[in-house]
Amino acid sequence: MATKTEKEIEALSTRLEKLKAQQAKEEQQKQALETTQQSILDVLQQAGLSLDDFIIHNIKVARRVVARLDKAQKKGEESKQAVTVKKKTVKKRRRVRAKAKPSIKIPAGRYGNLPDNPDQIIVVKEKGPRPKVLKAYAEEIGLDNFLEKCRMEE
Repeated sequence: MATKTEKEIEALSTRLEKLKAQQAKEEQQKQALETTQQSILDVLQQAGLSLDDFIIHNIKVARRVVARLDKAQKKGEESKQAVTVKKKTVKKRRRVRAKAKPSIKIPAGRYGNLPDNPDQIIVVKEKGPRPKVLKAYAEEIGLDNFLEKCRMEE
């Protein structure tokens, strides 16, 4: 019966073997790429061409490779962000509209005896805005009382 530490040792040893194999493979790839690059440069030099000419000739292939690498890099960044950012969406509450106040319609005419300025006479025309002073006072005491108290005969 294997103990917990023995299992950990076995797991670590298998991981170490995998990492060594991966390192050997990377070294082999690096060496192959270096020899390939040197042979390409030699062939180009023999043909009298530069590396720029070779790249321009193969620009489509190079762009595809770069696009694929960019796409893979963006995909990796998106998956990392998606894992870290998880927010609950909160439902917005419905706003209850305030009930509209019935507006007071002040009829056209001349008005005076206002508590603010009793000597002032305000003329209200058929069309046009009503002064705020009149509206406020009419709302305060009521339209009927306002008309009895402040309306002046012409």
